Amino acid sequence: MAEAVQYSIDIVSLSKRFKRQTIRRGGYSTVKSSILNLLRRFTGVSRAPPLNFTYAVKDLTMRVPKGTSMGIIGRNGSGKSSLLKLITGIYKPERGTVRVNGRVAALIELGAGFHPDFSGRENLFLSGVMHGLTKKEIQSRFDQIVSFAELEDVIDDPVRTYSSGMYMRLGFSLAVHTDPDVLLVDEVLAVGDEAFVSKCRDRISELRKEGKTLLIVSHDLPAIERWCDEAIWLDKGEVKDRGDPRRVIDRYREFLERGEEASLKRENEEIESVKEEPITPEGSEPHQPQRWGSREVEITSIETGASTDQRHFVLHSEDQLSIKIRYTVHASASIPADEIVFGVCIRRSDGLTVFGTNTDIERISSPTLTQGGEVGCRFARLGLLEGSYLLDVAVHRRDGYPYDYHQGAVRFVVRSPKKRIGVFAPELEWEFPQIADTKRAANVP
Repeated sequence: MAEAVQYSIDIVSLSKRFKRQTIRRGGYSTVKSSILNLLRRFTGVSRAPPLNFTYAVKDLTMRVPKGTSMGIIGRNGSGKSSLLKLITGIYKPERGTVRVNGRVAALIELGAGFHPDFSGRENLFLSGVMHGLTKKEIQSRFDQIVSFAELEDVIDDPVRTYSSGMYMRLGFSLAVHTDPDVLLVDEVLAVGDEAFVSKCRDRISELRKEGKTLLIVSHDLPAIERWCDEAIWLDKGEVKDRGDPRRVIDRYREFLERGEEASLKRENEEIESVKEEPITPEGSEPHQPQRWGSREVEITSIETGASTDQRHFVLHSEDQLSIKIRYTVHASASIPADEIVFGVCIRRSDGLTVFGTNTDIERISSPTLTQGGEVGCRFARLGLLEGSYLLDVAVHRRDGYPYDYHQGAVRFVVRSPKKRIGVFAPELEWEFPQIADTKRAANVP
């Protein structure tokens, strides 16, 4: 007969909601108005506004087997931190049950449980008791805790004099040295220097190997994928997906990109609406949409996308980039075809020019322009690193005289799972030829 599964965390049909307190516009009050409103309610002249509630967690069931590493992802306000507070007993469930088996160490809020006027030493003893340790156990582990936190020089100073990074060091070191059966971590590793954060990650990996149960809330998706056996995606207090971290994270990223795409679409529609009136570029901010020129040749629309048949504003480093420029030549214009130049420029959102070219630089001869038409420019590979970018588009004479110049015509973002630095992502390969030669030599009889 198969042995029954032991759950470190067992949550069934859990719900928790909070009262919303919306401050109406102009909703200030005086003593007189408060008394009048109270009298109106008692006399039935007016009624109190209806109470509004929002669910932090709604009908959530989550059973975490002993020794499992579970990651929780989701946007801000999706209920992740509220769930951890329900597990630790900080919040009381409205419905459902929460059972935790074993000693729990929680890193939910920076310095939670520390008294600001007590020294680091005093707080370690106080918090250690709250974690279920005896005074003797705390004394035996005290030097290890302080050494791991690297706070030997300030351990007898009041913790109100500590920086946020020092708070995190002390709290994390205490939590991982209480020999917890369940460790709850909520984004605290976002604070602190890189060397100590790396040491914390190594310690979490050790706890995982020791068979401890980990529940990690983080926006660091690669860390969730690296540490966790399973991931849960929360949205508005409900489980949107659960399963293999890579699959859940991919679905979550797609969801975020759809939201970002919709937001950028609205933003670019607003940009198009303010480009109707021509202005001069002098004194304009490089990141603000601007437009100038005589409009003898007028750009009527600009479209960008990862393909030629669909408009996109969220792109990836390996995507193609297609730019469509539609134009109109006004009847009053008499311009030789070889004098017309179309150009594009990509700038980072801080104004740094990443790339720019035009048909004259590329030695592309423009055909005789009809009353209206379309010009296309296609990048076989975008090759930009993650960030926010602006596209400038222009048509001008070869001597630089502007017909229609659109600065910041389109705003788009590039997303990439590889956190490289810089601006450009060239195609590259790493090789170790000496190692390969050594391996071949070793196989020679």
